[in-house]
Amino acid sequence: MKQKINRYSLFLLLTLLLSCEQFQSVSDAEKMVPLRATIEVNLNVGDAPIPDQLQVKLVNFAERYELSTTMTPNQPVTVENIIPGIYTVTVSAAKSEDGFSYNYNGNVVNVGITKDMETITVEVGAAKSGALLFKEVYYCGSRTPSGGSYFRDQFYEIYNNSDLEQNVRGLAIAIINPLTATANMPVYDGPDADKYVYALQIWQVPDTADFPLQPGESIIIAQMADDHRKENLNPSAPVNLLSAEFETLVQTTSLIQDNPAINMKMAFWPKPVAQWLTTVFGGAFILFVPSEPIDPNSPTEVVSPVGTTTKTYRVPIESVVDALENVGNPNQMELKRMPAILDAGAATVNGTYLGVSVARKVKETHPDGRVILQDTNNSTDDFEVMDPPMIRRYDAKAPAWNTWK
Repeated sequence: MKQKINRYSLFLLLTLLLSCEQFQSVSDAEKMVPLRATIEVNLNVGDAPIPDQLQVKLVNFAERYELSTTMTPNQPVTVENIIPGIYTVTVSAAKSEDGFSYNYNGNVVNVGITKDMETITVEVGAAKSGALLFKEVYYCGSRTPSGGSYFRDQFYEIYNNSDLEQNVRGLAIAIINPLTATANMPVYDGPDADKYVYALQIWQVPDTADFPLQPGESIIIAQMADDHRKENLNPSAPVNLLSAEFETLVQTTSLIQDNPAINMKMAFWPKPVAQWLTTVFGGAFILFVPSEPIDPNSPTEVVSPVGTTTKTYRVPIESVVDALENVGNPNQMELKRMPAILDAGAATVNGTYLGVSVARKVKETHPDGRVILQDTNNSTDDFEVMDPPMIRRYDAKAPAWNTWK
């Protein structure tokens, strides 16, 4: 018996050693070899100055793997230690000159890096840093005490981030096509199609009066400018929006009241069906000042993507004051709808009906006490999730003409 046990033990030991040897052999055969890639840029910055240095970022969202480096505008850079996979490559910079601030952005999404020394070319554009910014956007809605879905408490806060008074008279807010993040992007005809973004719905501050906004002041655009914590609405809602300056009023139910807020003008919405519910999955928003009155029946400005009957209003990229792209979750970061020159990244609350918002980060505090918000035209870097949502966070002030605040 003792001899049998020893023989069995020897057999087991040899088997284990052989298995380990085989496992090591397979492991060595499949060992991941780091790759290299060359990043080059094409600068299309118009009258903006050439940036001194560019930040380069490669992000593999699936593997949560990120690499960063820098480069000069006229010299490609080689990035090493890349694991094979699908990447978003972002190039960005900032520069101040002659009293103006400029943001430079470009990206390429869904880039497959599977062999050594791939060359990736990124088109980089420039935009002046805007005075009016999306400060906080609450889009995902909240839950009711019974666990139901509530979305009427959405709001959009616009902030004067500059040192000068801004007039929001005629300012427009729009959600662009497509409504939610998708890999099937619409295609528009025309040689200058890429000079526009395409709005599904547009609301506009009335142009019948001036609405001055001092540095450090903000306006609130509410879907419904009410106290949403009321018993007949949603006692679990996180916000009271009675002090909002504007609301997008569409009276489709008895719950929707004409509140003290000023009614926005419905400038473009081909098929309005209810209150202005922007998707709780994360829409892509722009602020812009139209150079001409918005004509919802214009045969030149109202266009449809190739192969569809969806009506959209084309907005020149050069007229966009600020932009914010939101996506449903981090896995959708590569499903870009917004041109990189407007927003090279995206923000997300990673869910629906969570009662949280996205808010712009603070860059610094001005000597007069007001905050200066971060604005690099990359929402991935500029925004963070806030719980709970809050209007006029960081002591932003309401404008003097809001007498019901």
